[in-house]
Amino acid sequence: MSDPLEELERQVELGNLFAHSAMTEQAARVNEAAAVVNGLVGLLIQRGVVDADELLAVVDSVRTKTEKAGQSASLGVRVRTDAEVPPNSGVDIDCEARLPLCRGACCSFHFPLTIDEIEDGPIKWDLGRPYYNRHNADGYCHKIDGETHGCTIYDDRPSVCRLYSCVEDGRIWKDFEARVPNTEWLDDHFARAERGPVEIFMEAYESA
Repeated sequence: MSDPLEELERQVELGNLFAHSAMTEQAARVNEAAAVVNGLVGLLIQRGVVDADELLAVVDSVRTKTEKAGQSASLGVRVRTDAEVPPNSGVDIDCEARLPLCRGACCSFHFPLTIDEIEDGPIKWDLGRPYYNRHNADGYCHKIDGETHGCTIYDDRPSVCRLYSCVEDGRIWKDFEARVPNTEWLDDHFARAERGPVEIFMEAYESA
């Protein structure tokens, strides 16, 4: 007999996946329409004559600027799409030796999951922030060992984890080579670690 709580979570996941997929499609259409309108307005102001090639260029430019400025319409829902990743890709870093300094901050980052990861992957997504990786109460990914901060699914971790490198990440290191961490950012980051509704609910359920 299946656990009623697990079945409820599965049903919520399926319902949200359908609803958010449809809403994301509509948001994409709104963004495209806004890019066309803004591009057309910009071109008319500049030249007073509409040319197809110039219109496309302006629309593309406006779209890019809008995305970079974080002004694109969004529901806060995102699904990741990966290119094919070579099996030996990634950067080798002495993570175990650096953990006391960096606190394993990269394992506290939020990132969207792919469709395959949502349906079959070892990482669960946060029902309060579809479709991002779920976090524990301490702010780390729920697949992290709470004592060692080691990844419990290291061999099956998502490509976004395999390809990430903290070498030039100024949030974590002031000087990577000298092993000088950005303690100010790290302190603030972990002080603001947020739990989603699933983490809070599961914690209350398990302690009941």
